[in-house]
This record gives sequence, C-alpha cells and structure tokens, in this order.
Amino acid sequence: MSRLLTYNPFEPLDLPFIEMLVQRRYYYLILQVFRYPGVHENKGFMATAYQTLPEAQVHLAELQQGEGKMLQLDHPEHRDRLLPLLDPSSGYQFFYGTTPDAIAGKTLSQVYKQKVNGYIKSQLNMKNAGGFEVTLKMIHGRFMAVITSGEQRREVLFYEMIK
Repeated sequence: MSRLLTYNPFEPLDLPFIEMLVQRRYYYLILQVFRYPGVHENKGFMATAYQTLPEAQVHLAELQQGEGKMLQLDHPEHRDRLLPLLDPSSGYQFFYGTTPDAIAGKTLSQVYKQKVNGYIKSQLNMKNAGGFEVTLKMIHGRFMAVITSGEQRREVLFYEMIK
C-alpha cells in the first residue's frame, strides 16, 4: 500500500533527525515495534527520545518482552548499529512519535473516520453518552486512540481500529 492510501503522518527517523536529537541532548532512544497500515510486519519501528536515563527506563518498563529496546545515541557502538538500518535499502522503516504539523492530526482523523466509527460501534462495549470523542496520542511509544463518552474512557491501539 502506498503512503497516500494509508496516510502515515509520523516523521521519518533519519540521520539528520538523529543528529538533531544528539545536539539537543536527547541521548536515550527507545525503539519499539510499530504496526501500521503500509508498514511491513516486523519491519516498522517507532522511536521516542529522552534526555535522562530514568525517563527512558520508565518507558522501557512499560513495554512487553521483545517489544523494544533502548539505545544511547552518545555511544558510538549504539549509533553504528542503528545507522545502517535507517537506510531505505535495509527494508526497515523508522519513525519518530511526532507529526510534522497540526494539520497531519486532522487529516489522520478524516482519513480513518469511517473505520474508527465502525470499530467503536462493533468492538467497544461503550454506551453513547452524548457522542464519542476520540483523541489520538502517543502513550509509551504506542499510537493510541483515547475514546471517551460521558464518564466512560477506553484506550485502544490505533492500528487495531484501522487495520
């Protein structure tokens, strides 16, 4: 599937982005499996950067066994392992958990609106208390949909809603 058909709004992780993170002292990088339409199974990864080791360790502790790992960008051996994988010819795709602008989030909501509505109606056991509000956000490197209606709240992996 092409990027246009699936609409992936996330920033690609590349060498200039890595250099920008290091410049800003975001040395701790959590890389974890990223599932999304148009990204081949076990070939997509989402990156989240932290300035301190304790912050990165909290994120890492939230992941399941084999879901991700931490790299230190200020360690040459860690960077040397990562950089060849960033090359498009490697077959891997790396993204950073941000979108280029606010318009991307709105576009994402519009592109997948029908699938999201269908998922809410068929998969979630939630009563409609004045409508459903869907907020998309990154939670520990996972792209989540937070669905609320009245006092009810559910968090669902966005990929599960749109696959």
